[in-house]
Amino acid sequence: MALRLPVQWHNKSRRIAGVMSGTSGDGVDAAIADFWRTSSGDHFQLLHWCHMELPPAFRLRLQRLCEEPLSIGEMAAFHWEVAAITAESVRRACAEFGVAPEELDAVGMHGQTVFHDPEPMCYGGHGVGLQVGNIAAVAQWLGTTVVGDFRSADIALGGQGAPLVAIFDWAFLRSPGDTVVALNIGGIANVTVLPPKCPPEHVRAWDTGPGNLWIDAAVELFFGKRYDTAGQIARAGRLVLPLWRALQQIAFIRQPPPKTTGRELFSRQRLRQLLQEVVSPHVPAEDIVHTLTRFTAWSIAENLRLFAGECTRIIVSGGGARNDFLLELLQEEVPSAQVECSELYGIPAQAKEALCFAYLAYRTLGSEPANLPSVTGARRPAILGVVAFAGRASTTSSLAPAEEGTERTDHDG
Repeated sequence: MALRLPVQWHNKSRRIAGVMSGTSGDGVDAAIADFWRTSSGDHFQLLHWCHMELPPAFRLRLQRLCEEPLSIGEMAAFHWEVAAITAESVRRACAEFGVAPEELDAVGMHGQTVFHDPEPMCYGGHGVGLQVGNIAAVAQWLGTTVVGDFRSADIALGGQGAPLVAIFDWAFLRSPGDTVVALNIGGIANVTVLPPKCPPEHVRAWDTGPGNLWIDAAVELFFGKRYDTAGQIARAGRLVLPLWRALQQIAFIRQPPPKTTGRELFSRQRLRQLLQEVVSPHVPAEDIVHTLTRFTAWSIAENLRLFAGECTRIIVSGGGARNDFLLELLQEEVPSAQVECSELYGIPAQAKEALCFAYLAYRTLGSEPANLPSVTGARRPAILGVVAFAGRASTTSSLAPAEEGTERTDHDG
């Protein structure tokens, strides 16, 4: 079925939910925001956000999915389960805010990354990536338009497919006088470097290495906890020199951008192997957590030293922003910059990426590209994502069939 999108998508404010389930696999973040455009640029108002913990059994299956072979049946079931969890998180955010999901103009859905390798490995000479979560099912269950599969278009054009937050950072965090680094510390850490008054083509962004991934894995392995609250365990430890030297030798850290990574390189299995090879069994567990935390701070700073030059401000978001000790270590590594939390800019640290994917949906439905080739290495800008419609005209949806407009085909997820 062919539907027509309104020509003047930007003629009024659009209410969009964004949903993000990151590499850390701890839960799903959903954000509801209004986006609008004026002559001075794009604007947003975050209306509500919530975090929904993943069921423990689902988390264990997610870890297995990212690190072990699964049957096609298990993968298919996971594809639908991620969709159900995504829909539930949007319903919860809508209920808490007091709107119905079908009243939203759209939902921007990241899905769950289960594999990402941007190096050319396929027929056609491009990398591969897979975010599971049935987009069409979410659209039907929520009764509104859903945009998902944001990374594939960029990968098809020879890009890394990530980071995609760079366009959001450019739109809302750039400064007229300062070089700003937007740093997200999720399972993987990534940076966006924004020179003063930079146009989009001068933005650079890349993954720096592990964020919370190995810290959380060690805390769970040795202490049976999900994460190191405020970095208290790490603060009590000391540096393990053999482990520290081995970590500093990981080639990805000093690899020049564009570059992205994930559990394929920083898996729990690799961490366990590394610990077995270089750490004495008698080393206190808090020393291991301390060393891994210091490694995350160092690897971020090393990337900035090598590839970003002098920066004035580092605006931190993601779960790592709650690790006070990690931020103290980062400030020690980059004393010339001011390390700040994104809350100072109206962006809750844990809601930022969900907010970003709402913005990507806003751009996609306005027929605008959202990848930055200077960031991903793609051959050209692209309109990102696959659009799934709810399948019926709604009196509350701005995406009901229009008399005139741009024709777009309904896609399955």
